[in-house]
Amino acid sequence: MYVSRYRWATFRQNIVDISVSAKAVAAGDEGFKLWQHIGGAHYVSVTSGYRCVDFRMWYQPYGSKDGDIKSTKRGVALRFDEWSHLCTLVDTINTAYPSLASALPCYYDDDHMNQMGWLNCSECHPFTDNLSQTKRCRPTPTYQSSSLSMSAVSSITVGCVHRPLLRHAR
Repeated sequence: MYVSRYRWATFRQNIVDISVSAKAVAAGDEGFKLWQHIGGAHYVSVTSGYRCVDFRMWYQPYGSKDGDIKSTKRGVALRFDEWSHLCTLVDTINTAYPSLASALPCYYDDDHMNQMGWLNCSECHPFTDNLSQTKRCRPTPTYQSSSLSMSAVSSITVGCVHRPLLRHAR
């Protein structure tokens, strides 16, 4: 799984949310799910019942409906002790690779200073409508109970939350 500097920066910004979710699931919280977009088609999820932090690439099948995306086999699931160890290694990685330490998420780039630049970003909006080839927004982050399906969450969630002033309503 390839992690660009933008994805590394977004991942670093979300470590606390992911850790809190992992602790809640480890403590036995039922019906819990965190699904966090870290850039491109890559997501991090923590779900009760699986007891792991899952880094996975997703794809949109050809001709699928809005919000219908599926996970691939490309990714890694870390047990909670492995996740804790990775969290301790973040500072070491940043020290060893200064370019990663100074990286910022893509939404701080100049091309995100207007709404069209933000909507056209392939890191923020990785999936396109297969028929019209227009960009679509993915929900980030999504907390849901186990009784909701992913398609239901996609229809409930409004836009991306990268930049609060530039929300895209469906």
